[in-house]
Amino acid sequence: MQISAKRMAALREHIRAESEHDIDTLIAGMTQDCFNDVAGVDKPFVGPEQTAERYRKHWEGFPDFTVRVRRILCVDECSVVTENEWRGTHLGTFLGWPATGKPVRMRALVVWHFKGDELWGETVFFDNASLLKQIGATINIPSPSGSMKPAEFNLDDPPLIGHGKEFA
Repeated sequence: MQISAKRMAALREHIRAESEHDIDTLIAGMTQDCFNDVAGVDKPFVGPEQTAERYRKHWEGFPDFTVRVRRILCVDECSVVTENEWRGTHLGTFLGWPATGKPVRMRALVVWHFKGDELWGETVFFDNASLLKQIGATINIPSPSGSMKPAEFNLDDPPLIGHGKEFA
């Protein structure tokens, strides 16, 4: 399946607005029920206000942030998957980590979700450990106290935003 010209234009405009820190254009290019879901962050940012806040926080942490799509990996009827690269200098707090002044270059996989040809949202996957290493963060892991046992997971949890039949 090929990406439609309208979707390609929406992605190009989104990436341009994100790199230029143009929040008005970025949000205007998404549906009113837009979202941004970053793997490793507690919960997705849902709606224009929360989605805008997510981008602002990223730009505050990396005021010179830019992003580019390296390649399109997959296209289907409701999504596009890309390999992206973002760069910036860690000059402000990001994900709770104070500024270090260090340069960062991150690769990410992004699932772009569409409703028709309108950009609905994105799910972003990047290597948090690599980010922490690049900014020079240290993590103190306490020694185990008591017995260790595997975590328990419930496979019947509700689907995430952008995933599952109810959002098709």
